[in-house]
Amino acid sequence: MQATAERKKSGQAVARRGHQHPVNVVHHDKATFGERLADTIAAGIGSWTFLVVQTSLVILWVALNLLGWFLKWDPYPFILLNLMFSVQAAYTGPILLLAGNRQSQKDRLTLEHAAQEAEKADAQNVEILSEIKKNTEVTVQILRHLEQMAGGPNTQA
Repeated sequence: MQATAERKKSGQAVARRGHQHPVNVVHHDKATFGERLADTIAAGIGSWTFLVVQTSLVILWVALNLLGWFLKWDPYPFILLNLMFSVQAAYTGPILLLAGNRQSQKDRLTLEHAAQEAEKADAQNVEILSEIKKNTEVTVQILRHLEQMAGGPNTQA
């Protein structure tokens, strides 16, 4: 119970401080207003909520115009609706490209960071293996010394 509460507090503290991972700091915290806006819009456009709402609005638009309510402001073949779709597509494409470019940038930063961390880990592994080798050599020397003191079988060497 207490561990869960501590994790929750820790998560809230991280949320208040912002993104802690170096890649996220560059990608999110240092993003311009336009970049954050493009990410938000792209996330909205790529959601089921957007698809359901847009589909509902289109069905409502077509139904109202076919049934003749509100003086048929956009009679068949729905030229105004087509114009609205064209305008939406004209803005959606570049916004999605901006968000995609930002994701590519984040992926590149993530790979660079992972490579740097891998290099650090490799250096640490070499250092650890070197220490193990030294300790093994010392252990072998101690073993030989003990065998010589005990008059063991390797004393004739």
